[in-house]
Amino acid sequence: MRYRNIAVTTAVTGLVALGFAAPSQAGLTTFCDGVASDVSVPGDLVVRSGDSCELTNVTIDGNAIVRADADLLLDNATVNGTVRVRDNGFADVIGSEVTGNVRLATAYGAYVEDTSVGGNVNATDSGFFYSVGSTHSRNISSTNGETFLESGWVSRNLTTEGDALTDVYDTVVERNVSVSGASQGSVFCLSEVDGDASFSGNGDILQVGATAPLSGCGFNVFGGNLSITDNTAESYVSGNVVRGDLTCSGNDPAPVAENNRVRGTEDCGAESAISTMSQRRTMGPAEERKAEVKADIEARSDAGSDAAEDAGHAFR
Repeated sequence: MRYRNIAVTTAVTGLVALGFAAPSQAGLTTFCDGVASDVSVPGDLVVRSGDSCELTNVTIDGNAIVRADADLLLDNATVNGTVRVRDNGFADVIGSEVTGNVRLATAYGAYVEDTSVGGNVNATDSGFFYSVGSTHSRNISSTNGETFLESGWVSRNLTTEGDALTDVYDTVVERNVSVSGASQGSVFCLSEVDGDASFSGNGDILQVGATAPLSGCGFNVFGGNLSITDNTAESYVSGNVVRGDLTCSGNDPAPVAENNRVRGTEDCGAESAISTMSQRRTMGPAEERKAEVKADIEARSDAGSDAAEDAGHAFR
């Protein structure tokens, strides 16, 4: 459990006391190093390089900026602006609301749980973006990272390019999905895509629905077309409902595509699929695929919480 007390300084007004709202002048920047609860921040919140800030039940009426090697831990918070995470910075946002965008640039990563994000999520050259039980009102995009969506809702598009992996569980995407160039592939389970979905140029393992090789997966519903193209992954596309066309081309090895309910045209049979279950790779449950990043999140969050607690009541 995290223990939060105040440790906030502001560039303009000096100190913000526990339980009191800071003055509401425009353009304030508040610097946070330590723990705080039950405060209002009238402008931008900045966590300086190397610092750790842990906040509970706060309102930030501006942007939250996490500088290099810094940590920001939010619980039951409202950010009326953008969350920006920079070089090796980390954001852990639980039970909160972010009205603006979430932007990661060469960040360690960001974890959001039971949180609503009103703007776009854009992660570039960062470790991971992990969303659990959260709603996203706009797009999620990632380049050269890792993307995990679990028990969530995305009102627009999900696009990843060059991720190590992109895994989606029990999630609704109202528009389109594009996963390309994921070196470890993608696992897409028990989810709904209202638009088109494409998986192209991915490696290692690609599982869209199916019950194997990763157990704990299941069928998806695609409102538009589903295309599986130019993958070098071992691909398994089974048991899905596809209301448009199901297309497979240029894959090596050819995918296993079976027991899909396709309303449009299906041409996956044109490829010579891996033929029997005995030939398929034996792998553990889907949880194992997420275990490493979950351990990284927990370790970084615990370290950030400890550092913030050590900073104490840092009124300076």
